[in-house]
Amino acid sequence: MKRAIIISIAALFFLSSCQSLTALQPVATAAPSGTVLFSDEFDNNNNHWGTSNTSAGSVAFMYQGLDIKVDQPNSLLWSVAGKKYADVKIDIDGVLLSGPSNDVFGAVCRFSDANHFYGFLISHDGYYGIFKMDGGNLILADQNQGLKYSDVILQGGTVNHITATCQGDLLSLAVNGQILSIVQDDSYTSGQVGLIAGTYETAGSELFFDHLQVSQP
Repeated sequence: MKRAIIISIAALFFLSSCQSLTALQPVATAAPSGTVLFSDEFDNNNNHWGTSNTSAGSVAFMYQGLDIKVDQPNSLLWSVAGKKYADVKIDIDGVLLSGPSNDVFGAVCRFSDANHFYGFLISHDGYYGIFKMDGGNLILADQNQGLKYSDVILQGGTVNHITATCQGDLLSLAVNGQILSIVQDDSYTSGQVGLIAGTYETAGSELFFDHLQVSQP
């Protein structure tokens, strides 16, 4: 059921961008593989994350983490950090604090604006997928099957470790140390990194992110 739903409602997603920086910034120079580009325990906002509190939901620093609550059904809410990068490996821990387990949450790379970026999603009922936002249209890597299921993803209110990698034209998603998806796309070459959360028919999913590390793949 989940696989069919996300395809049919993709055009109806309420898209909310939480950006604190709007000025154009240069792309950070590539570093040797394994170099930590930045990390964040979310005890301050030195990395210039966007925060928000609207009818769509909220993005806030709390409990020494980044909390995203989505208060509208069939919606996505995200926040991006300040600097722009080309190739990145994003490691983040995420957990459902409250709300329905058929949520989606994960990471964003090569974000240039609300209509152009890559996203890496998993859900607390065991699904995962990579998507491209293309001119406001959410395009899943596998449109025929949509999100796929894996028992590698820990369900319920359990922490999952997500690794999202954008390297050249290859995008990969790993969860809890196991690669689940690799796709090829060369639409976007650089942009900001971010975190994302969303809902299906039932609103009120609250996701908590912590222990972020962004490194050179």
